[in-house]
Amino acid sequence: MMTSEELNAHIADGSINEVIRVAEAKQVKALSRIADEVCEQSRVRLVLVTGASAAGKTTTAKRICTQLLVNGRSAALHLSTDDYFVGDALNPRDENGELDYEHVECVDIRRLASDINALMRGEPVPRRRFDFVKHEPFYTDEYITLPEGGMIVLEGIHALNPRLTEGIDDEMKFRVFIEPLPQLDVFGGFVPTPADARFLRRMVRDNQFRKRNPADTVRLWPKVRAGEAKWIEPFSGNADATFNSYLVYELAALKFFAGGLLERCRLELGDHRLVMNMIALLKTVNPISPESIPGDSILRETIGGSQLEY
Repeated sequence: MMTSEELNAHIADGSINEVIRVAEAKQVKALSRIADEVCEQSRVRLVLVTGASAAGKTTTAKRICTQLLVNGRSAALHLSTDDYFVGDALNPRDENGELDYEHVECVDIRRLASDINALMRGEPVPRRRFDFVKHEPFYTDEYITLPEGGMIVLEGIHALNPRLTEGIDDEMKFRVFIEPLPQLDVFGGFVPTPADARFLRRMVRDNQFRKRNPADTVRLWPKVRAGEAKWIEPFSGNADATFNSYLVYELAALKFFAGGLLERCRLELGDHRLVMNMIALLKTVNPISPESIPGDSILRETIGGSQLEY
């Protein structure tokens, strides 16, 4: 555990780069161990990676693919359940008649299972994508295949829900649950919650990649949290392995982006409790430049500039 005062001291004296290197190396080591566990089970062909919103699922899945290749697997194919969203026209609605983006049936479950089974048989399938601006799925000209003995790494908020992979032998699955567990003491014994960490990531990511008004992210957050309690948390106990995606320096890294967004929220929403709490949280650390963050860091999924392909 590090305190915010210690983190600020590292930033001030220039030793923050070593803190960053060590934090990133710890995550690589943890993912290497998970890949080792996967490879110890000869029947596993499908690695399921899940976590709540902004937990870092995509980068983690890609890194697991890399570690599987390090372990000698012939191929590791990354798929995202986001690409199998049904789109607004078919999306379930909640009790108020509003689109429920947290529901498991947001995903085209039949098509996903069909594609996974086809890939495991060695058959090519068209690459499916989802347009988050138009809110509809589409197919590219690319066809994907899985060589014999290869593995599929599937990530998404419902990946551990048994409904998502019905019809696939459970012995072929390995389940990974991701959660950012902050390890930074910011107020003399107070440590931010995983939800605090994920909210800051989500607000920055939504603004960076989806051009969403940060106040809209705040408004949507209670619905996101309710969906997590219903659709994600009940299945976290099914995990074969867990991964802490938090980086001890990330609050300082996100301050560069989140500080201005939160001020915009305060102008629009007033003294909103969540906004004021996040502003107070960011005041405990000094910002660090985005240039200090490695190109393959999990934070690049939030702020952009990743050397990984998404």
